[in-house]
Amino acid sequence: MKVGVREVIDSGHFLPGHAKCGRPHGHTYRLELVAEGPVSAGMVIDFADLKAALREAARPFDHVMLNDLIAVPTCENLAAEIHRRVRERVGLTLTLRVWEGEGKYAEITG
Repeated sequence: MKVGVREVIDSGHFLPGHAKCGRPHGHTYRLELVAEGPVSAGMVIDFADLKAALREAARPFDHVMLNDLIAVPTCENLAAEIHRRVRERVGLTLTLRVWEGEGKYAEITG
């Protein structure tokens, strides 16, 4: 069974040397987290616990310049870092999809 929650953060970044993204700019990132596992006592995981894990993992990246926290602040690397932090708190298979604005996302499962 799969269950999921969403969270939104706003962050700035730039990619040195990149033609389009080389100058500082910002995005609204939509985070979609899906947990997969067996149903126990009627649920896979309490939605409140899953939401809290995502919120806590994403908090350091909200309203900051990502370049100060991630060496190469691509959507892919942001997704990997938030996923790693959620995995430390939730012992289930997780899929995290990070939307960078509309129409672009990175997804990681594990």
